[in-house]
Amino acid sequence: MKTVVPDYFYQFRCLAGDCPDTCCGPWEIVIDPETKAKYMALEGPLGEKIRSCLTVADDEDCFVPVDGLCPMLDEHGLCPIISQLGPEALSITCDEHPRFTEIYGGYAETMLCVSCPEAARLLLEREEPLTFLTETDDTPPEPNDLDGDLFQLVLLSRETAFRLVQDRSRPMADRLALLLCFADRLEQNLERFDLCMQLCELYQDANYQQRQLVRIRRLRKYGTMIRIRQLMNAMDPLTEAFPEVLKELEVTSVESIALEQLTMYFLFRWWLKAACNGYLWRQAAATVISVLTVASMGKTMKSIPEAARLYSKEIEHCEPNLTLLRKAMDLPLFSRNELLKLLEVPYAI
Repeated sequence: MKTVVPDYFYQFRCLAGDCPDTCCGPWEIVIDPETKAKYMALEGPLGEKIRSCLTVADDEDCFVPVDGLCPMLDEHGLCPIISQLGPEALSITCDEHPRFTEIYGGYAETMLCVSCPEAARLLLEREEPLTFLTETDDTPPEPNDLDGDLFQLVLLSRETAFRLVQDRSRPMADRLALLLCFADRLEQNLERFDLCMQLCELYQDANYQQRQLVRIRRLRKYGTMIRIRQLMNAMDPLTEAFPEVLKELEVTSVESIALEQLTMYFLFRWWLKAACNGYLWRQAAATVISVLTVASMGKTMKSIPEAARLYSKEIEHCEPNLTLLRKAMDLPLFSRNELLKLLEVPYAI
């Protein structure tokens, strides 16, 4: 198995009692079958409490938050499973958080979710461009029905997307505009592998990029966040803060290194999902909308990392919300030309 992780992955250490937030809420905590079996056989008061807190939601066994927190927490906000049984007794969800892993046959990627304060700090407060580490072990590939050619194309095209986003010679708004154009062209031509490979090369050429920016310049104005605000308000809020901060959404500058890092984060987490269905546009558009939303939230909240954490909690930890975001990208309201309006050009190209 080949595994890829961000370059700061092994710097991460849980802050435990010093953490300003808790990873025990407000989302449902899924309990895997093996852990459930252990919990069901556990004797004594702790076993009774665990079983009283277990419920079924969306066909999965889980702990459902009560007043925004895991029902297992004691009066001091501590987890009795850890204090009495040790961390090895935790479910997969609790043990791995904030690590999110996606597996594609013999290829896996793991990211630290920015809903975690320490993970967000490591990513969003760094200045140097994000890179990735690759490791290989003897873990056998997982069974899959992926199209090998499509997977390789999506994987290679993401490298071009990474280069576009990390090209600090251009304003961030230009980089996002090029990213949208690149993804749009790719998805339209996925059945032509040779043309897609040419597009990957073309979008790494500075002169070609410049011609594309000149061509779409007239489209990049008069944007409004109304449609994005409506989309976000259609989601199931997990916190009271999210609907409130959405009221202030407006087109905001994306010229920040933190937003570059966040764009890389979303591309790393989402782009390869197109290898399962070819929906490259969904991943790119969802990435750009997410970055624009966090940029605006950050202006209101006075902090990009805090805005990113709140957004991640609401979207990445709620599968219905994440699904709604991706599917909405197929609507004309979120077409390439509509999204380009949000990346206004304040200078002459």
